[in-house]
Amino acid sequence: MEYEFSHPLPFDTGGICIMNSHASPEQLTKYILYCEWLVYATWRVVDNSSSLKQSIGACEKVFQLMDLVPAEQFHSKGVKPQRLMGNIQFVNVSFHYPSRITVPILDHLNLSIQANEVVAIVGLSGTGKSTLVNLMLRLYQPVTGQIYVDGIPLEELDIRWLRENIGFIGQDPDLFNMDVKSNIKYGCPRDVKEEDIEWAAKQAYVHEFISSLPHGYQTMVDNDLLSGGQKQRIAIARAILRDPAILVLDEATSALDAESEHYLKEVLHALRNGSRSKRTVILIAHRLSTVKTADRIVVMDGG
Repeated sequence: MEYEFSHPLPFDTGGICIMNSHASPEQLTKYILYCEWLVYATWRVVDNSSSLKQSIGACEKVFQLMDLVPAEQFHSKGVKPQRLMGNIQFVNVSFHYPSRITVPILDHLNLSIQANEVVAIVGLSGTGKSTLVNLMLRLYQPVTGQIYVDGIPLEELDIRWLRENIGFIGQDPDLFNMDVKSNIKYGCPRDVKEEDIEWAAKQAYVHEFISSLPHGYQTMVDNDLLSGGQKQRIAIARAILRDPAILVLDEATSALDAESEHYLKEVLHALRNGSRSKRTVILIAHRLSTVKTADRIVVMDGG
């Protein structure tokens, strides 16, 4: 019996070899398995090489960050007042970001915030609300004008001391892969007790939620295990525990549900006139229910 193949496949060729006694079934089986292993090994090499290239790129960025030299503001020793009252003044402040020189963000802004005052800053996106916070934290320097804290120019203050006395809660706060208690006391410069952590959680109206977790304050959490509102309330408790003289909430209530928002007025009252100390609160928000609890509302438009 004769066979004719225009394009013989490996299996067809193997069958012909077996029929012609050129190969045994065992040899054909080994050949097929070797081919499968070779294809799988080649696929693994290509896949791992892609991961290796990504790892090399990530390592380069890490090494670049490790080689960065701290800015001069961290080396210089500035003024450290005994107490920060929380008076803030923006005097003729103008600013544009280095990457967008032709787009002014702030244009001769004058704003005065008194100590222990709750000020809500509202406005359309891009009007410079968050830029005010970045300037106050000295993440950027004003192009013109001056910022004063308790009458002292901002650049003359010690930057580490300044940031220790300013609490910041952003729109999407991060939680670390550790228990709730450690997340709340993270960044606190002083030793805290268990009752201090629970007190801060109660001030942020998150104590009941934490108590309902499987292990309470010992429950392991991260960014993926909690909702946005739960993370924001834990971040508020973290800021309250640090007891800063100035507290900034940059859209920090955007993910709160209706029940949590019901207690927002009490939370802001506790932030400003807590039983332990008073503080200045700067509130950046769009919700009317949030801003109406402030002492004063500042509307920004065109910088």
